[in-house]
Amino acid sequence: MVVFEFFVQEGCVTDESRARIVADIEAVCAEVLGMEAGPVSASWTVIRKGFGFRGGEPSTTSLVRSRIPDGYGSDVRARFLQAIAETWCNLTGATQDEVIVSARDWSWAG
Repeated sequence: MVVFEFFVQEGCVTDESRARIVADIEAVCAEVLGMEAGPVSASWTVIRKGFGFRGGEPSTTSLVRSRIPDGYGSDVRARFLQAIAETWCNLTGATQDEVIVSARDWSWAG
């Protein structure tokens, strides 16, 4: 199973675009990690205007945090992170400076 948690600034990702984002990210998971990675689940947290700042200015940065099955090498992990970032930017209009993407193994307890 691959689990995603999306943390987005209010107004940066429309409610209407969420289903498409999840569908395209599911496709990335299948392509890069393989079908054996299992199903994808996603949750969304919206950070209200006035509660997220970067450099003293209102933030437009989103966090795409994931947990993936153990055992993927650094080459696969790098392709996965890059593909998720590109998909996010293509669908949301964000720049690469406005998205942070992470993937941790299921067994990592940190």
